[in-house]
Amino acid sequence: MLKSADVLEVIDKETARVMLYKHKKCHGCGSCNKHMHPGSIVTAANSVHAKQGEMVDVRVHKKFSLTEFSIGYLLPIAAFFGGLLLVNLLFGERGGNASVVLAFALLFAAIAANVIYKKKYQPHYTVSIVKIIRPAEPRL
Repeated sequence: MLKSADVLEVIDKETARVMLYKHKKCHGCGSCNKHMHPGSIVTAANSVHAKQGEMVDVRVHKKFSLTEFSIGYLLPIAAFFGGLLLVNLLFGERGGNASVVLAFALLFAAIAANVIYKKKYQPHYTVSIVKIIRPAEPRL
């Protein structure tokens, strides 16, 4: 995702601290990058050698997390089919309705675990400056 930012300070030749702006099309719903909201101050790779005070475009990329993927997608599927399989193994043909009930109960438990995990999860982002929008100018 591309966002606009201000360069607050240049740390070294290849790194700078930037403050993110709200994107023009953003309506503030919080669904995209809730941890990288407007006003966030982050360290970014500065391959274009932007200077302090310049307005830049930055690319924000969320790193893939196997744990997040497993809890969000694999656990609910495994819980549902595991519930079906468990009751069928224990009761055979007699457990028809019970297998569906247990499958959905385990599915909802997996979804609840996902919600709890998402509240505590802090994703890792890589931020890099891709281009300078406006050069630094004296501000009055």
